[in-house]
Amino acid sequence: MYAKQRLYLTAKKDKVVAEGDKNAAFLYAAIGDEIPDSAAKQFGLVDGGLPEKGKAKDQDPGKGGSQPGGGDDLTKLKGIGKATAKALEDAGIATFAALADVDPQKPAILVPGVSEADWALWTTAAKELLAKNT
Repeated sequence: MYAKQRLYLTAKKDKVVAEGDKNAAFLYAAIGDEIPDSAAKQFGLVDGGLPEKGKAKDQDPGKGGSQPGGGDDLTKLKGIGKATAKALEDAGIATFAALADVDPQKPAILVPGVSEADWALWTTAAKELLAKNT
């Protein structure tokens, strides 16, 4: 099973909660991360996420995380935080499709502290997410 939403462990690491939950302490899985069957069973995960009643209100895994401005929520990809997402958006990369089109060996923009390995991870994750949603 692959995560379809960002999932967090509580401080006691005995429960998985959705992004934005006040009890979220540690990132457990980002979108596209593989979740072992044993963990899915232990935490009651269904189809890559929490059961319906536990989902965050603004998340729809089938839509890819669209934002009001028309872009995607790039922070849903592992390794992309708010500052990096803003830098990417400022450079014209505001969707998973745009990120998937970047050549990780020769990105058109430079983001401070971002390596070729980071670009490779992000472009691969974006491609996988797009493939799952088609």
